[in-house]
Amino acid sequence: MNFTPIIKEVGRGARGARGLDAATASEAFAALLDGGVSDIQLGAWWLAMRIKGETPDELAAFVAAMQASLAFRVDAGGAPVAVLPCYNGARQLPNLTPLLAWALAQRGTRTLLHGVRQDPTRTTTFELFQALGFPVAESGLEAEHALTSRGLAFAPIDVLHPKLAALLANRWRIGVRSTPHTVVKLLQPVTGPQTRVVALTHGDYIERMAAHLASQSGARGVVFRGCEGEPVLHPRRTVPVQIFRNGETLMREWPGVAAHDLPETCDIATTVAYIGSVISGQRALPAWIDWLAREVHAAAHEQTSPAG
Repeated sequence: MNFTPIIKEVGRGARGARGLDAATASEAFAALLDGGVSDIQLGAWWLAMRIKGETPDELAAFVAAMQASLAFRVDAGGAPVAVLPCYNGARQLPNLTPLLAWALAQRGTRTLLHGVRQDPTRTTTFELFQALGFPVAESGLEAEHALTSRGLAFAPIDVLHPKLAALLANRWRIGVRSTPHTVVKLLQPVTGPQTRVVALTHGDYIERMAAHLASQSGARGVVFRGCEGEPVLHPRRTVPVQIFRNGETLMREWPGVAAHDLPETCDIATTVAYIGSVISGQRALPAWIDWLAREVHAAAHEQTSPAG
């Protein structure tokens, strides 16, 4: 693909740039996934899209191209699945995403997480899954077995979508995140009903992702500002939560707590010890984890969650 016209369209700056039509956007993202773009052009597109942002048509086309090249889809036998994209990790508060997955499984909602294995600057959900002895799935069959037997599984993006994993890894060469990090949070890795729990860090991305889900017929999702971008709530902050299910949009709000008992560090050993104490019953399930688990469970099963 001749990528020069693509860069010419998207690289005119935040105000002058124009969005690509759906067909061109899909072809462009497919070329990026296939590695058919030079390093210079990749870097130019990467930074241009970070400055410009994705139009609704571009975002939908990028998602379609991503879906078309998945390595496998997980068959949950028709059971509703909560899908948690985990691409941010923690560098301040402990990463409690594995605890949310466990809480959802305890409620009877099968939960599939996907994300990167490591981040040199953060504690990843994958690392915590491994340390906790939670199931990591290296294939579709392993994921299906784990969802059936234990109610949760983590599928690393490099096995779920190797092409996308390679594209995402360019962050470390270029220095910043860009469109692939937005698009991956809309991945639909399950065959059958799934509710994507989409956590962002910036307001414009929250609006963009919410608009995308609202425009998709039959889409189910939960969108909010995550704690450091992971699909969990910040304990102390008031967080609006948008819920999408089959054309219906609901608004909820986590009010925050005045105090919490989280450790002051977020390393693997400390986080695992904290999560383990909750699972063993030595410590109560944190209110913000319980609140979000209830909302995601209700969305996945199309129920009305109780107020509070």
